[in-house]
Amino acid sequence: MDGSPFRPTKVWRVKKVRNSRTGQVLAVWAAATALSFIILRLGAQDTPATNWGQAAPSWLEHMAFWDAGWYERVSREGYPETLPTDPSGRVSQNTWAFMPLLPALAGALGWTGWSFYACAALVAIIASAGAAVVMDRWLAPRTGPTASLWGVAILWTSPCAAILQVPYAESLGLLLVGATLMLADRGRALTAIPFAVLAAFARPVGVPLGAALCLWWAFEEARARGWVPHHWYSRLLPTHTPTSAGQHPRLAILALTTCAAALSWPVIAWATTGRMDAYTATETSWRGEHLMPFTPWLVRSQWWVGAHLGWMLVLAVLALAALVLTSRSLRTLGAPAWFWCAGYMLYLLAFFDPTTSLFRLLLPLAPLAWAAAQAAGSTRRRLAVIAAGVVGQLLWVSWVWDLGSISIRWVP
Repeated sequence: MDGSPFRPTKVWRVKKVRNSRTGQVLAVWAAATALSFIILRLGAQDTPATNWGQAAPSWLEHMAFWDAGWYERVSREGYPETLPTDPSGRVSQNTWAFMPLLPALAGALGWTGWSFYACAALVAIIASAGAAVVMDRWLAPRTGPTASLWGVAILWTSPCAAILQVPYAESLGLLLVGATLMLADRGRALTAIPFAVLAAFARPVGVPLGAALCLWWAFEEARARGWVPHHWYSRLLPTHTPTSAGQHPRLAILALTTCAAALSWPVIAWATTGRMDAYTATETSWRGEHLMPFTPWLVRSQWWVGAHLGWMLVLAVLALAALVLTSRSLRTLGAPAWFWCAGYMLYLLAFFDPTTSLFRLLLPLAPLAWAAAQAAGSTRRRLAVIAAGVVGQLLWVSWVWDLGSISIRWVP
C-alpha cells in the first residue's frame, strides 16, 4: 500500500456515468408518460358507453379498447386452425393478424392474478421505458446528450404516444428494433440477431427491418468495392463511419436472419391452417380486398380528399417522404437510422392501407424525433415541437381512441 487515497476504477466510473444518464432518460420518459396517462384518464371521463365498457370507463376498461381485445383473445384462445370466412367465402378478421410476443409476455405474468389487460399494459410500459433508454444510447452519440433527451421528450409526447402504455405491441416493437439497430451500428451484428427475431414476432416490422438491413449491407458492400464514390457516401451519411470489411459478413447474416424471421410467421400460419395466404388474407380482411402493393394509397387518397384531389395527395406524401429522407438532421444519425427510416417508409407505401391507423404506425420512425430535436436547435423551438405533439395527442386520444368507437371512420 502506498498510502494514496482510494480511486474508483475506470469500469466503476463508466457504470456510474451510465447509470446517471439512464436516470436522466427515465426521468424525461416518466414525465412524458405521466402526461399521456393524465390525458388518457381525463379523456375517459368524456367517453360514452362502448362495446368495451360503460361510459367514463375505468382504467382497466379503457385498456381493453380496440385491438387490445384481439391480443387478449390470442392469450385466451390461441390461433385458429381453420380460418373463419364470411358468406362469400372471404377470410374474416381473426387473431392471425396479431403477433404472439405481447400475449406470451402478458401470459407469463398470469401468476400475479391480474387481468390480461393489466399484465399487457405493464409489459407495454416496461418496454416503453426500455425503448427510451435504448434509443438514447443508440442516438445520443450522434446528436449529443442534450439533444437526445429532447428526442425522448418529443417522441413520448407525440400525437400517438399514449399507445406506448396500453396493451398494444408498439412499445415492444420500438424496443426491439432500436436494440437491433443500436447493436448493428456498434459492429455487433450477430449479437443483434435475437432482438431482430423477437421484433418480427412482436409487430409486423420484420419485413421493413430486413429490407433496411439488406439495403445497408448492399450500400456498404458497394462502397467497399468502389462502386459508390467516397464523396457520395460522405454526402449521404456525413457522420457515419463506414463499416469494416470484416463486419460485412456479420451484417449480411443479420439481414438474412431478419428476413427469414419476417417470413416465418406467414409460414407458420400456412402450416397451421393449410392455406398459403392465411396471414395475408387475414391482414387484408380489415380492408376488404386482396393484397395489392401500392394501390391502397391511390384508392384511400380519394377517401381522404376526394377523387379529383387524391392523386395530388399521393404526390404530396411522396414529396414529404423525400424531403424527410434527404434532411441533413436525419442523415447525420448514421446509416442504421437512415436505412431504417427509408425501409420503413417504403414498406408503408407498398403494403399499408392509409387509414387513420397510419398515425400510430408512424411511431417506428422514432429516429425522426431525434432529427427534429437536432433541427429545432433552440429550446424555444423544441418546446414548440413538444407543444404541437401534445395538441395532437389530445385530439388523437379524444377523437380516435375514445370517440372513434362511436364513428368507426376514426380508428387507432
